[in-house]
Amino acid sequence: MSGFKDTFTKDEQKEGLLGYDDTAFYYFASSVMLCVAVPWTYSVLKNFLFPGQAQVEKDFPKKAKNGDAYRYCQSSEMVEKIDVARREARKNSCTASSTGWCIGKVIILSIIWACLYNVVCNLGGERQIAAFDPFAILDVTSDMDNVAIKKAYRKLSLIYHPDKNPDDPAAASKFIQITKAYTALTDETAKRNYEKYGNPDGPQTTKVGIGLPAFLLEKENHLIILCTFFFALLFVIPMTFICYYQRTKIYAANGLMIETLQFLGYYVSDSTRVKNCPELLAATAESRNMIIRPSDNVAMKPLMENTTEHKKRQWQLPVIVRNNFLIWAHMQRLHSYMSPELRRDLDDLLKHSMRITQAMIEIACMREWFFTAQAMIEFRRCLVQALDIKTSQLLQIPHFTEETLKHCHRGKNAVSTLTEFVRKDPEDRKGLSNMEPNQLLDIEAFAAHVSDVELKAIIEVEDEGDIVVGDVATVSVQLRRKNLKDKEAAGPVHAPLFPEPKFEEWWLFLVEATPSTRIITFEKIKDTGGLAEEKLRFQVSRPGKHNLVLHALCDSYAGIDQKVDLNFNALQEDEVKREVFIHPEDEELDLQPTLFQQFMGELNKDEESEEEEEEEDGKKQQGKAKAAKGKAKAKATENRSLGEGNDGPKEDSDDDEAESPDKKKDAKDGAGSSSSDSDSDQD
Repeated sequence: MSGFKDTFTKDEQKEGLLGYDDTAFYYFASSVMLCVAVPWTYSVLKNFLFPGQAQVEKDFPKKAKNGDAYRYCQSSEMVEKIDVARREARKNSCTASSTGWCIGKVIILSIIWACLYNVVCNLGGERQIAAFDPFAILDVTSDMDNVAIKKAYRKLSLIYHPDKNPDDPAAASKFIQITKAYTALTDETAKRNYEKYGNPDGPQTTKVGIGLPAFLLEKENHLIILCTFFFALLFVIPMTFICYYQRTKIYAANGLMIETLQFLGYYVSDSTRVKNCPELLAATAESRNMIIRPSDNVAMKPLMENTTEHKKRQWQLPVIVRNNFLIWAHMQRLHSYMSPELRRDLDDLLKHSMRITQAMIEIACMREWFFTAQAMIEFRRCLVQALDIKTSQLLQIPHFTEETLKHCHRGKNAVSTLTEFVRKDPEDRKGLSNMEPNQLLDIEAFAAHVSDVELKAIIEVEDEGDIVVGDVATVSVQLRRKNLKDKEAAGPVHAPLFPEPKFEEWWLFLVEATPSTRIITFEKIKDTGGLAEEKLRFQVSRPGKHNLVLHALCDSYAGIDQKVDLNFNALQEDEVKREVFIHPEDEELDLQPTLFQQFMGELNKDEESEEEEEEEDGKKQQGKAKAAKGKAKAKATENRSLGEGNDGPKEDSDDDEAESPDKKKDAKDGAGSSSSDSDSDQD
């Protein structure tokens, strides 16, 4: 509680509220407001001067993440599509709701800038720390005597005494300042400290506080501050979290509704093909949540009369039936029969379709159904290119019709696939004799924009020459777009009837050559650069010959898929003798102790050091004991020698005889030296 009290109040021993400075708070507030106001103002001004430009740059970026410039299709349809997207973005930014939000942002920004201006004015340029001035506090001059000073002190102390102002912390602080000023002018010690250090208490340290405004420290504001704090903590934050959770709990991590994933997981099977997909898409939760209008019954009649369904309907719910017809009509390019409301519903449904078809492909891949995954990818590009499941892939070319296809399929230089048409020289392409110059330019732009892909793949076991059962084989894949130049990336695909820009993606599937029904492994390539590389890994499970096929399927264009045959022979472990090569650096790393060993080594080192200290102590004690024993023996020997000189008892001679020959020799030498000394003394 003392820390809480110190946050809002001042004790009598501390400097009062009159010494509190708001400068730190002004600097802090101005920094925060600048960080918010400057980028927000830039965004508002940019949106005002160039409405919708931010959305256009997001949908149609100029550069990829690696810095390569996107190459956009220059056909008239795609150029017009970008212009329409720009106009729609500008229109959406100027709608009533957007205008209201823009006005609200301008008002908020104006308030922020006004507050920032007020803060800067309060700072008033460079501020200095207020010095202690007792003359100014007591309202006296420096030439007044002690009597006048004492009179001024009494006058002010009667006004600001705490007993007369019990609930005014400012008055109590003022009284402390008055007392301190009076002491500085009357007490000799305090006066010397003030003259020398500028403070009657002697040398002081600078106090630095946090950036809190002064009104937080006032007693009358404590209740409001606490109520606001607890209201935000106990109501605003929990309600924000609850509302966010209620809105997001029905969605999965990929952005789809959980109900949709459960629905697709149940109905997508090994026998699901392209003709089943439109109704599956129409029956998802995102589709069923769309609004159906009473006027749709009349608007759908001409569309239903001209649309061909390739499969009998499974669900009869009105919204599912309507959306199912919209999808089939889109794939058959019957947009002219749609009302503006139905066209908007179709665009909303197509925007959801990319995430939904992505989930369909992933479900088929997880269950290792190659034909199902292939059908899901084919349905995905039918939606992007507005192609029916039984129409020619050449209809992706601008200005091509059924009549044009008849000329392309017969005669010399006949073509039936998109790859064949794109790779032919412009003068050898068929079906262009009745085209106008601007149409020919669109076709040339389309042919230059479609990815001309070259697929290469090799299979190996890294760092091994042979493939053995149990090895993890690696398929290194290179996908090169030959139509792109250096530092170029493939921009959005040519899809004038699709409501959003779509960047092409490639799915890689490794399957057995026969019967090619089970996916061994798969990967997705999202790289739009000139050269995309990927590695697929799988474990070799059986010996003998393996005939694999690597399929590269594009999800945006029909007719440019690629495949590569991969053949290898897997050997048994006993058929190959492998030498394990260990690099010298790896050997050195193996000799290095692990982190656990280092940790345990430090503990063992401490234990060993303790044991060594104990051994050293034991050795020292043994040495001391031996030294004491040696001294005792030497003293006993000296006593015996003295006893022999004085005709001591016979037991001593028996002890001497029992001594070792070395000791006797030493004793004899000692006796000889003693006799020689005695002779020299006699001389």
